Amino acid sequence: MRLHTQKNLSVRLDAKEWIISVAIYIVISVTVAWLFYDSIIVAFIFAPLYLLYKKAVIAVCSRRKSEQLTDGFIKSLNSVASSLAAGLSAENAFIAAGADMEKMLGYRAGIVKELNIVNSHVKTGVRVEDALFEMAKRTKITEIYDFALVFSVASKNGADCPAVISSCTQIMEAKRRAEEEARIMIRSKQYEQRVMCIILPGILAYLRLSSGSFISVLYHNPLGILIMSACLIIYILAVYLAEKIGDIRV
Repeated sequence: MRLHTQKNLSVRLDAKEWIISVAIYIVISVTVAWLFYDSIIVAFIFAPLYLLYKKAVIAVCSRRKSEQLTDGFIKSLNSVASSLAAGLSAENAFIAAGADMEKMLGYRAGIVKELNIVNSHVKTGVRVEDALFEMAKRTKITEIYDFALVFSVASKNGADCPAVISSCTQIMEAKRRAEEEARIMIRSKQYEQRVMCIILPGILAYLRLSSGSFISVLYHNPLGILIMSACLIIYILAVYLAEKIGDIRV
């Protein structure tokens, strides 16, 4: 039965990331409160929305770390294939891959930590393919699960494991290249979209600073609050949809 994995692994913000996210959210809240409502006090009303902002930050961090882990896994498979071709067993090949990745990426790299877990499980008698399945469950990365499945079948059937691994690596690298090419194609559009995202706040800030009386009728009255709230909601939805459209997956 196929494991239903997600694209991004689950992560938690460390202390530094949490402090930075809170600081940025405070700046955003105060700016929005001043631009749309002419009241810093409104920023306190936005405080509960930090949970949504934090969720978005975690999603971005999760995707970035997931992509880094996937790239590292692909590189480690090249090392595994070379070791198997040189006559090493699968167990020793993954140990060698862990050492290679540590030299290449450093001991703090996610793939190094994951390979160390895999190798520690293998040393206790767990089969390599089972340790890889556990790695796929921890990281929620489909590519790792797919490789573990292929590697398990290849090992049981006595297939040419170096050739199988090389083939899997080529497929995963092709997928990553396709994703990157798609991102490059829309990168200029994403830049334009992000510039557009700051136009509305920019216009409001300009009017507030240069001609405050021109838009003063939009503040401190029920109709003005309703209009500015509607504009803010539409603006947030537009930014959200633009980011989702630019979120390319292959």
